[in-house]
Amino acid sequence: MGNFWKRHKLHILWGAGAIALALLAAVLGSMLLRADRMPADVAVADRPFQGVNLTPVPLKPSDSAAEGASTGGTGEGEGSGQEPQEQPEQKPQETPETPKKEESDGGDKDKEKDDAPADEDKKDDEKPRMQVVTDLTNKTIAFEELENGKFSFYAYLENPEEGAYLQVRLGNTRCSGSNGRFTVTLAQGENIFTLLVYQNGTVVRSYTKTIVYRAAMADEDNKTVGDDPPVIETNLPDDADYDTSNANFVLTVHAYNSQGTIYHNHIRVRLDGKEITQYTGSETLEYRLYLTAGAVGDVSKHTVEIWAWDDRGNSAYKKHVINYHFKEEGEVIGSVTLRLDATVLGLGILAEDSGYEVKQGQPASYVVKEFLEDNGFPASYSGSLDVGFYLQRIRCSDAFSGAAIPEELQTLLTLDGLTVRQPEGYKDSLGEFDYTQGSGWMCAVNGYYPGRGLSNVFLGDGDVVTIAFTLAYGKDIGGADAANVRGNLRTYCGTWLGDRYIPHHDFVEGKCSICGKAEEAHEHQWTEEVTREATCTDSGEKTLTCGECGETKTESIPALGHDYRSGGVVWEQEGESCTAEFTCTRCGSSGTIHASRADGTLMENGRMEATCGQDGYVSYLAVGSIGGTQVRCEGTVTLPATGEHTYNEDGVCSVCGRKKDEETTE
Repeated sequence: MGNFWKRHKLHILWGAGAIALALLAAVLGSMLLRADRMPADVAVADRPFQGVNLTPVPLKPSDSAAEGASTGGTGEGEGSGQEPQEQPEQKPQETPETPKKEESDGGDKDKEKDDAPADEDKKDDEKPRMQVVTDLTNKTIAFEELENGKFSFYAYLENPEEGAYLQVRLGNTRCSGSNGRFTVTLAQGENIFTLLVYQNGTVVRSYTKTIVYRAAMADEDNKTVGDDPPVIETNLPDDADYDTSNANFVLTVHAYNSQGTIYHNHIRVRLDGKEITQYTGSETLEYRLYLTAGAVGDVSKHTVEIWAWDDRGNSAYKKHVINYHFKEEGEVIGSVTLRLDATVLGLGILAEDSGYEVKQGQPASYVVKEFLEDNGFPASYSGSLDVGFYLQRIRCSDAFSGAAIPEELQTLLTLDGLTVRQPEGYKDSLGEFDYTQGSGWMCAVNGYYPGRGLSNVFLGDGDVVTIAFTLAYGKDIGGADAANVRGNLRTYCGTWLGDRYIPHHDFVEGKCSICGKAEEAHEHQWTEEVTREATCTDSGEKTLTCGECGETKTESIPALGHDYRSGGVVWEQEGESCTAEFTCTRCGSSGTIHASRADGTLMENGRMEATCGQDGYVSYLAVGSIGGTQVRCEGTVTLPATGEHTYNEDGVCSVCGRKKDEETTE
């Protein structure tokens, strides 16, 4: 035996170890199987609850509807006057896994079943789980879609467990229905539905869905609806078609009413009947319109429609027409003006030049680089001219040696938490993070800072590009992003641009709420800026700013009225009546009037009688009205010579001096 042990000791030990490992694996497997099963005494509220159309969520009185933003639903507040909050990306809803069969206290037999392999065929024998079925979803319903605001839906509890039932509420009111069918009257604005699952008198699950009932929208026939309709401002003229050769035209839209800014989820833009959903910007939105035409030289007409609304029944509609003159890729489509601005450092305008050609399909980055190099400011940038262009730094020997931050701006920088430091080599270059951590170059097109890089900006004829240096993320040059404000101050009470300082203090009880400057008694020195041009039919608006204190006010500019000029008169009934055509020199609208001597609208204004040998004339004044605008024009009717001479006794015409024998000779 001793020899046997010695000879086979190693094999015996290896075998015992293998048996021990096998027993351990069996025990662990049994424990895992048991852990994967749900105890029978788990409370209903803690069990997985599978719903068909609704994702189980905790009951929250202010549960927001994320879908509303994408379907035109409400944003923050009432859709105006509040800044929008970014919604997290919504992942596709996953169907919850069906839990395994619950464990019971069945003694040894149950334990034996637990240790046995799972039988997949027995899944069909499991009891169907309780779930809520409904067609309620977060959405917006237009006024015209419902009759008297009546809205119907279904909601019921499928496979209810003992003591379970469903209750539906609209706001704080319980909805009455029959066989899971409900009909309610929606109120204008938000309607919040809450579905409560009760079991034995206790709420075990709850769901909320929001339906926005939107009032009748403005349209082409009714351009405004409500007592406080939004004002829609764009970069297109209101009173005439817009002509362009830029196939990548960017439409800017800013809408507001007395409650504040109207944000993107309450603005709709359509190009030729197709909705444009992609935009950049926050308060002012940018929509890139891709304009197309046929053969070279073709002109195509495109219609742009814009709606803006709030959740209080107010809405507005605006329509523009763009005439696109087709140009091939790479063809010159116009010229632009560029300027380099370092007013925030007291350096003013460093360079300005006009006549730079822009080409079809070529980003603004190309012309910006060309302008800088032409004026002796070679640039460093990240990305490329076509993708991701970002201007980092410009260089020019000793060009920036006179830099000195204005005192008022220095105060704001300190209040904003920005530390000012003079960079190394400041005389010869200027770029990002110089002087403050919020510094860098920003570019504005026609006074507006696009919400995208210059490699994605396409210029048109007549545009003005300003390359401006900022010390405070754009707050000091009027280019701050309202949706991404950094620093202690939301806004600055001054703008440094174009070699000018324009204060706009917010005085409250004699003191600026931003910088703390005391309001001093003075006589306002107003400068005017037209913010909305007056047209023939619509009034405009101008903003007056005091150069001393920055106080601003707005004034209305009266509508100009049509300037009709006559384009020709057609005479009828030998001067007894006429038809006159008129065209407005400002907006191009036209109309006609019919004037006659019988009704007094055609009046004789001068006369010279015809003689035997000379034509005469009658001048007339025609008056009338086109669309309520009074028009006047003059016309002349010729009176032919009579040919009837009056001869005296000497045979000479007393009128023209013609001799009678000359008539006989003829």
